[in-house]
Amino acid sequence: MKRIACLFSGLFFMLVVSLSQSNETILQIGEHEFTKGEFWHVYNKNKHLPNFTETPLEFAERFIDYKLKVVEAIHQGLDTTASFKREFNQYAEDLKASFLIDSAALENKSRQAFLHMQGIVNASHILIRVEEMATPSDTVKAWNKINDLRTRVHAGESFGDLATRYSEDPSAVNNQGKLGYFSAFRMVYPFEKAAFATPVGEVSNIIRTNFGYHIIKVHEKIPNPGRIRVAHIMKMFPRNASDEVKAGFKTEIDSIYQVLRGGESFAQLAAKHSDDQNSANNGGEMRPFTLQEMVPEFAFASFALENDGDISEPVLTDFGWHIIKRLEITSIGDYASNRNNIMNMMRRDGRNRTGEISFVQQKRKESNFYLNQDLVDLMKSKASGETDNSSFFSSLSNNDGLLYSYFDKKMSLKEFVLSLKNHQTFNIQTGFNSVEKILDELIHETIIAVERRDMAKNNPEFRYLVNEYHDGLLIFEISNNEVWQNVGSDTLALQNHYRNNIDEFSTPYQLDGVICEVKTRRLVRRVNREINRQGSDFLVQILKDNSRSPDCYWCETGLFEFVSDASNPLNSVKLPDGNRFSKINGDLYWAGVILEPQPIPYREILGHVMSSYQRYKEKQWVIGLREKHVPEFNFNLLKN
Repeated sequence: MKRIACLFSGLFFMLVVSLSQSNETILQIGEHEFTKGEFWHVYNKNKHLPNFTETPLEFAERFIDYKLKVVEAIHQGLDTTASFKREFNQYAEDLKASFLIDSAALENKSRQAFLHMQGIVNASHILIRVEEMATPSDTVKAWNKINDLRTRVHAGESFGDLATRYSEDPSAVNNQGKLGYFSAFRMVYPFEKAAFATPVGEVSNIIRTNFGYHIIKVHEKIPNPGRIRVAHIMKMFPRNASDEVKAGFKTEIDSIYQVLRGGESFAQLAAKHSDDQNSANNGGEMRPFTLQEMVPEFAFASFALENDGDISEPVLTDFGWHIIKRLEITSIGDYASNRNNIMNMMRRDGRNRTGEISFVQQKRKESNFYLNQDLVDLMKSKASGETDNSSFFSSLSNNDGLLYSYFDKKMSLKEFVLSLKNHQTFNIQTGFNSVEKILDELIHETIIAVERRDMAKNNPEFRYLVNEYHDGLLIFEISNNEVWQNVGSDTLALQNHYRNNIDEFSTPYQLDGVICEVKTRRLVRRVNREINRQGSDFLVQILKDNSRSPDCYWCETGLFEFVSDASNPLNSVKLPDGNRFSKINGDLYWAGVILEPQPIPYREILGHVMSSYQRYKEKQWVIGLREKHVPEFNFNLLKN
């Protein structure tokens, strides 16, 4: 045990030392200090970017310049404006929310939702209503009732008949409790979870939702075919139409179907004959739908079509006869393509709170949280013996004992009883469950509030991210004021910059001629002989003529710039000598004329001039900031 204790204390000491070292000041600009930890955080983020090659020493110069701009922005009061505070505070609060969750728990819930999205369930249910804060006697009464119905189903009675007679879902009288087809996010989460977990043909365990107690019978499970876009031609008949009336419409739809089989345009026939006025003028095209969003007969007939452009035989629904043409089908896709949408839907139906609840549960297990179980047991015993709120309150309202604490936040039993008095939904007749529910809510709120308050102090990752956003906002604003603003309208300054840096705005050295890659030196000797015989004025043509030789890989004619470009034959090549035919790189040979750089007209290159002038202004500005604020950088900390 001593060895383990020594090991633990050693590890703890190393952790403390590591944290203290990361908080060492690496850069000081006046009263503003920036830590070694922040420097390495920013450097390591940049290190993973493409084409990043800077050493820590080189990066330090950019870090200094970056922080100089931040300090100057603060010096000018840009961090005190209402617009800055509003945007920064909103970002900080939104960012805190992402740190107040158990990411693993939330991810598991998201993946479970995607698993449910891949299937569709056809089910029925029986509901016995009970309020969330019902009294114990009402809760037991409802549970006994639903349990009795489940027992009768298992004994062989018809689920549908029992739903019609006993379910407290108003629609069950007409549909025998049938819910039809549904996938993820169509039902409240506990119901969805139970439906997907129950095997086909079986009845679920009793589940509770905010509506009450349910049992679910699963009739069918099928893969989710995705979303489909179709067009249709419809012959509509009145509800409750007789078989004779339906037969008359069947004759009409059959004749249209025969015309379609003869090759007539579906869109034209829909416009002429379809009774669905919402789609007829659009060639019969309907909005895309999923299997569960459409009446089953129409949906299954649509998804049964195998290829885009396929046309169904006439299909009967409660609304009429249809001929359906498949236009396009879209599969669900993989998890990555659905994740953002799943997270949004989880946010809307409340199941994303799983991440926050799990986070709080973890914090409740840590030593910084204390719950007085003796006082909890005292409340439980009082709750079982009282029948009205006032008696329960008076029995506990003078107890100053500490009920729970989290860091510096504490609540006594007396304070908790006061909060119960102010809680509109509290009713002691519901028993200890309502007390426990409100206590859990208060503990949850306390832990979240403390974690929000202390996040910048306790969480380096949050601190770095929020500082990045803070600095980025300030740098954007001050750079706009000092560098970017009015550059385009300062014509005189731009023209002077153009004249003073004319080399930057000129063409590079160029070769006007031909470049060939040769296989053998025999071709080079042959070209030289031809130049000697015909003269150098004909060398381009001579080289082109010889490009057909088996000794030549390829030849290219035109203007070639002496610039670094991987696609350029003259990439990183030094200017050749004055000869009009020579070797330039490996097996590359050129012939032609070297053109001197020429200034590019001002108006043709104005965008480049503006960008260059902005860089010039920024460089001069930073030089001034270094003189004004005199940064002190501890380069020794880069060695550790």
